[in-house]
Amino acid sequence: MIGITGQIGAGKSFVGQILRDRGFKVLDADKAVHELYCCDTDLRKAIAVEFGAESLIEDGVNRKFFADLIFEDESARKRLENLVYPALTEFVVQQNPDYVEAALFENVPEMVERMDQFWIVTAPEKVRLARLVKQRHLSAEDALRRIELQRLKDDPKVWKTLLLNKPLRFIINDGETSLDI
Repeated sequence: MIGITGQIGAGKSFVGQILRDRGFKVLDADKAVHELYCCDTDLRKAIAVEFGAESLIEDGVNRKFFADLIFEDESARKRLENLVYPALTEFVVQQNPDYVEAALFENVPEMVERMDQFWIVTAPEKVRLARLVKQRHLSAEDALRRIELQRLKDDPKVWKTLLLNKPLRFIINDGETSLDI
């Protein structure tokens, strides 16, 4: 399996779609987590026990509840991740895709171990900013704030430490250069 990751707005989903169009099985980890929130009864029970029934809605988790909770209590994010990431890893293993697209592989060491290599999708900051404003409809200020949170990932050396020295391939997705996929 190959992991596809990169900074916000770099084009991970774009690369994933190119691979899907070529017939490869690409699993979007964000979508998988939402599917698990909705349909994995064991995960839903564990979340309800840990956070209370108000943490769930019929088709997933109560995002406002978690946004408010995590803002007030940083440990809540870690507790939620400790429930979700094992379920996600198991789901990925069961699906056995060719590629897994995810923003934060480094938070799931079990998943990193299962990847043969990682493709890091990169783009200049001005390109990422424009994409976040145009495609995700973020304000420029909010987009810049999110970009700033990932500033360390501008350095390729950081990826080597985040991904436990797995083989890395950097893909430039600046909208001008032909993608080397």
